[in-house]
Amino acid sequence: MSNIFKKTAVLSSILAASAVATVAQADQPVAGFTLTPMIGYSAPDNNRDLDDDRALGLGLGYQFNSPWAIEFTYLNLDSELSNGQDIDADQYRLDGLYSFFSESSVTPYLAAGLGTTEYSNNLHGDGNTQLNVGGGLKFALSDNTALRADYRLIDDLEADHLDQVATLGLQYTFGKKKAEPAPVVVAAAPAPVVEPEPVVEPEPVKTVLPYDIHFGFDSAHVAQSEFSDLQSIADHLAAHPDQVAQIRGFADSTGAQEYNKELSEKRAKAVAKLLVEDFGVDASRLDTVGYGEMYPVVSNDTKANRQLNRRATTVSFSSREAMENDMPN
Repeated sequence: MSNIFKKTAVLSSILAASAVATVAQADQPVAGFTLTPMIGYSAPDNNRDLDDDRALGLGLGYQFNSPWAIEFTYLNLDSELSNGQDIDADQYRLDGLYSFFSESSVTPYLAAGLGTTEYSNNLHGDGNTQLNVGGGLKFALSDNTALRADYRLIDDLEADHLDQVATLGLQYTFGKKKAEPAPVVVAAAPAPVVEPEPVVEPEPVKTVLPYDIHFGFDSAHVAQSEFSDLQSIADHLAAHPDQVAQIRGFADSTGAQEYNKELSEKRAKAVAKLLVEDFGVDASRLDTVGYGEMYPVVSNDTKANRQLNRRATTVSFSSREAMENDMPN
């Protein structure tokens, strides 16, 4: 089997080449199908009498709206025996991946799966069941694209062979963008007429913006995928410079009520902070409030429903008085 230095050199060279890609933020995943062309290096076990050589492949998978993903990988491994005879190998794997998403542009992940390798001249181990374990790093280039470095140990479950494969790939996720419905404008009740001189004040206007910002479980971090909605909120306020806005944070029913209220306040403040610092909204026009698990949009009886309730909404008003007298409904 290859020595420790070779194992380390293979992985380190790929990670060093990938380091130039740290230019975007790796937030919560975009759910969708993934396509990953890859190139790499194969290091067969010494007891196979095979030389190390290049590897070319393609991965097809699906990234769930969670840390989990599933992927089918095909690799073509080009090698030769010590006597100079060329060997062509086709490797097939079905793997599960678990990613550790954070605010960094670098996303580490672990991987494991089962597969087989078919050799061109029926070498020992041809068609045997193989277990692979390993992991790697993904470097975000955009919401849907990442440079990916991967390293695997491949154990032949029917023979005494332990191979290594390291690859560098470009992963693209075919995710869906959220639609942007038009704002819903709700007119408040008319102001009372003041006697003896009848004066009708302008009707206060309340605008419920349809750009809900959603959050991960137990998190107040705003994902990059939500920034298009933040831009829409900022555009609305720029178009109505006489209005003020209230950012309202909410949580699902998981956990204690007091904790959920604090978490919802953090979510509202996180949205307001980004609007001020990244989108140029005047801080004096914004107010924040957290309602915890109150006013859910749907019942909290399923995981999908709880995701919808982990949100921050934005409501604009024609005056601060109208904002202070309003309550969610």
